[in-house]
Amino acid sequence: MENKICKKCGGKGEYFDRFIPAAGGSMGFGLPFGVGFALAKKLNNEEGKIYVLMSDGEMQCGTTWESALIGSHHNLDNLVVVVDANDLQAMGRVEDILNIEPLKDKWNSFGWEVERIDGHNFEEIEKSLHNLPLQKGKPTIIIAKTIKGKGVSFFEGDNLYHYKGLSEEEYERAKRELANGE
Repeated sequence: MENKICKKCGGKGEYFDRFIPAAGGSMGFGLPFGVGFALAKKLNNEEGKIYVLMSDGEMQCGTTWESALIGSHHNLDNLVVVVDANDLQAMGRVEDILNIEPLKDKWNSFGWEVERIDGHNFEEIEKSLHNLPLQKGKPTIIIAKTIKGKGVSFFEGDNLYHYKGLSEEEYERAKRELANGE
């Protein structure tokens, strides 16, 4: 599988892959795409699930909540959202920009089944993804608590790397640290 980096997007690379039918790019576009794909599958009586990966910063977008309402209204139990909840977004801490907590309660009130997991624990991730839908007739959201840049000492938890690309030297150092588990 070959990925290509878009040269037009500046410091933040967008990856394109034939197995990903839509990439949101700007915050708030992913869930509307996912809801549309999941609804189309339901209307066409097609098997399978639609997965949407979102950031916690996207919980600040109106399109997210409109789509959440549509997903539950149409009983889209073939729709699974995974939120990378690392508490950071481009301009700072999520809670300082626009506090989204209590996130689990909000999604429950919108008619979704919610599970919280450790987003760095592969066993929890796998278990969560194998037990879907969490409830028949309801869309699922998995809130995966993570640390931005986990495992690389010089950018773990550093919001600068939200939009800054790595130099060749930083890239090589990061590969070494990840390979050695430092």
